[in-house]
Amino acid sequence: MNKQSVLQLQAVKAAKNSDWKKAVAFNEEILKTNSQNLGALNRLGLAYIQIGKKTKAKRSFKQVLEIDSSNNIAQKNLEKLKNKQTTTPNFSKEHFIEEPGRTTIVELHRLAGKTVLTNLASGSECKLKIKNRYIAVEANKKYVGTLPEDLSFRLTKLINRGNKYDCFIHSISVKSCQVHTYIKEVVRSKRNTNILSFPANKDNIATINDIDEKFLLEDNVPMEIVSTDTDNELMIENIQPKEE
Repeated sequence: MNKQSVLQLQAVKAAKNSDWKKAVAFNEEILKTNSQNLGALNRLGLAYIQIGKKTKAKRSFKQVLEIDSSNNIAQKNLEKLKNKQTTTPNFSKEHFIEEPGRTTIVELHRLAGKTVLTNLASGSECKLKIKNRYIAVEANKKYVGTLPEDLSFRLTKLINRGNKYDCFIHSISVKSCQVHTYIKEVVRSKRNTNILSFPANKDNIATINDIDEKFLLEDNVPMEIVSTDTDNELMIENIQPKEE
């Protein structure tokens, strides 16, 4: 693990322990090497809020938006600062703290109709539903979309082996038909002790360690079917008017 990854883990741990001064120090150390690290800038802003340095917090979030003008976390916190809503954050639901190997932000496929997407809110809790070829994501008991097939395959096996996950809406763009979710491993079973839920190179799951490779290739893990892929899920690309 390189120095940046170690510092990131330390920054996340400090935030979880509400040790805000250490959180500031670790994130500032990350930014010395990479001044455009969005995770560090957002974490730094949150830490500054908690120690009462709101001007510095605003500066951190504005830096994020200079790099990524659509960053939902920075936008949301700047709005809170503007409205003087700066209560202690709920990290698991609102601020999407990064934990290498245990969290990921992923774009959903097979999206539901615009009516459903319009009613979504960042931070909304979701449910993961295992299906034949993929995992569906539901919010407010309504189908939203699916995880990519490779990630669905991986998480299905991990869930069947005892892992548990929290899932929240990270960001929504109805205009461009995009929804991203934040998924966090909250329980890792003994059977999965040495298996990362989200390998560092998540774009190419094949390039992982030997333990992961054995896990992916084993053929004796049951694929529990909660429901089928033939549900009447309204997707943007195939919405049809109802016949009388």
